[in-house]
Amino acid sequence: MSDKLAGYLPRLSFLRATEPGSLTLARLCLEMATALDKSERMVALSLFDEADQIFASHLQTAPDAARAGLAHSLNNRAALEIGAGQWADAVDAACQAVELRRDRLARLRSEQSEAARLDLGYSQGALVLALRGAGQFGTAREICGEALVNLAVFAGKKNQQAFILLAKLICLYTELCGITGEKPDPVLLLPLAKAFYDSNQTG
Repeated sequence: MSDKLAGYLPRLSFLRATEPGSLTLARLCLEMATALDKSERMVALSLFDEADQIFASHLQTAPDAARAGLAHSLNNRAALEIGAGQWADAVDAACQAVELRRDRLARLRSEQSEAARLDLGYSQGALVLALRGAGQFGTAREICGEALVNLAVFAGKKNQQAFILLAKLICLYTELCGITGEKPDPVLLLPLAKAFYDSNQTG
């Protein structure tokens, strides 16, 4: 047992005894699973399973918090599986995270949607990486294009996280176009390039 895992155990035991099935317990399981080293993958997966089950049980009573937590857990599970080269499991988890985050974004008012839109972009990016690893290059390219459309509102804005994610996705998109023999879609890329250029001119 790693020192990192051992440090969490007293609180985990306490919450399992005093708040079983609570969102607080689910969030702790998610935090633990995400923090563990890759060598403790099976322990992390068990904690993700526990978190997912609890979040799912709250979808009717606390839908937004449960949906956000479940999507976060699935996204981080996908990242773990990508790191382990478990492509089928990574694709499955990332697909679920994308669907949950897309659904959550659709339910939010526009002024509340920026963080949710960025979260969706991260899950779309994870799905692209998982699909690429699984050899599904055409589908990966399509999802990457969808992610660029989703994140286009951030182009030219002073949002460092979105800028980095967009830059990585543009590189992935052009790479996948090369692999599949498709030309990059100028309708998709030119507005992004223009927004970045205009931002640099005014910034």
